[in-house]
Amino acid sequence: MTKETKIHLSSIADDTDLRSMEVKIGNNTLKTPTKAITTSSFYKDTAFPKELCDLQELFLKFNEESLVKTDQNLKFSSDKNKQLTREKERANSCPNFCLLEFKNNGENWRHPTEKEIDILTNLAYAHSNITPIPSVPKVARNLNIENFDDFVRYLNLCYDSIEIRNKKNIMGYIPVVAPLLGKALINYYLDKGINAYYIDFDSTMITSHLDTLNAMKRELAKRGYEENHFFHFVNVSYGKSINDQKVMSARDILGFGYGLDSLGGIHAGPKRSPEFYQKLKAMKDVSRNANRLLNVDDYGYYRFDTIQDNLDTIYPNDALIPITELTTNVGSRLEKYIKIVNLQQQCLEADKLAQVTTEEPDKSFNYFKSKKNVNEKDLKYLAKSNNLE
Repeated sequence: MTKETKIHLSSIADDTDLRSMEVKIGNNTLKTPTKAITTSSFYKDTAFPKELCDLQELFLKFNEESLVKTDQNLKFSSDKNKQLTREKERANSCPNFCLLEFKNNGENWRHPTEKEIDILTNLAYAHSNITPIPSVPKVARNLNIENFDDFVRYLNLCYDSIEIRNKKNIMGYIPVVAPLLGKALINYYLDKGINAYYIDFDSTMITSHLDTLNAMKRELAKRGYEENHFFHFVNVSYGKSINDQKVMSARDILGFGYGLDSLGGIHAGPKRSPEFYQKLKAMKDVSRNANRLLNVDDYGYYRFDTIQDNLDTIYPNDALIPITELTTNVGSRLEKYIKIVNLQQQCLEADKLAQVTTEEPDKSFNYFKSKKNVNEKDLKYLAKSNNLE
């Protein structure tokens, strides 16, 4: 049976759910809140600061065909392993875990077979310091009370597959579900000795699921794990990227104020038909709206094309990429530069929030409130006195 992840609470805010903990991942201890490094946008010569590399999130997605190749084709398997090894090196070989996503072909959804599960968990285990249960987003989007037992059977098969030869902790997979199912998943994992989880928000905002998040926290508290659990969150949206707004609030970073510990990447794929996206592209400049620069001073994601004339007033002074590089006319290069700068700023802000909860635990709400692009509705949800607890 897997062992629980060792967690030590360092401090917790008085007026929000912001907290700081020490979490043992493999042979390393990381301090939260933290931003997990994703290096898929890095160039070969990108030198990301080692002091910001607390945790790395690797990601691969598979269907039935690519899983067969991974299992049977030496070159395909070798290329995947080399890719993951390169990404680890770009993150200074910090503690890591490999999130794997399974989506079967076609419109219908299904769980992976036992054979497919073995391939997935084998790869996840090989490239993780803590092994995540693979995600199944097509299944999760159709999850309800009637088919929940089938989902639990999938989790059992994953757990048993990892436990065949396991010397690592396991990270539970929690999709966004109704509160009742969220509580059931918490109890399922605690019964298995699993107290570290990643929540897949599937490109939705955290505020859309506050009731489920609170229900899970209450269940953890009932079981004596109120401050002895680790929540990593992936695919968190701060708003629709097709939105024409000049600036959008950094709701992903606000997630730390709701008691989430680690911010992951955005990997969610399309949920609608290709025809829908073709129509959308004809109506809006999607890439223009998706290129947004983060300003941690005011928690705004700025549409890049609207700030080019006064970029120096918004661009971070400590940005990893020189401001002159953002004058490039190559769209793909500009997109990568912005992602790298945003990643750096998210890492720095996570460190700042750890400092806030440690040094001024009664002023975390005021800290968030001081950011002009945090809206009043989100502040109301954030405050403990008004939160759903």
